Amino acid sequence: MAIKLQTLPATGTLADLQTTIIQQEALGFELITLARGLVSGAKSNTATFRNRAPGDAPGPLTLVEVSPELGLPDQQTAANNGETAGKLLISYGAVLLRGNETNVAAYRG
Repeated sequence: MAIKLQTLPATGTLADLQTTIIQQEALGFELITLARGLVSGAKSNTATFRNRAPGDAPGPLTLVEVSPELGLPDQQTAANNGETAGKLLISYGAVLLRGNETNVAAYRG
């Protein structure tokens, strides 16, 4: 399974991030993880994608912001609530939105 790393802007909104990921998935990739980090010394978000077989389209992707002000048990509850809504959690971690660090859960519907 080949992977692709893509640097995503740290200054966009959650909707911008989701749109960029969905566009990459339309090109034959599937999101595996999403995280904040440094690329060439600059703050950024990094998405890890896997190549997928033609016709093997992933389900719809939904990104949900989870307040970093919550304690860990409340973050866990918030992430699990998406699963109880019929979605499968595929990634959870800190990302940068509008230059600020926050937590994002990525789900497949």
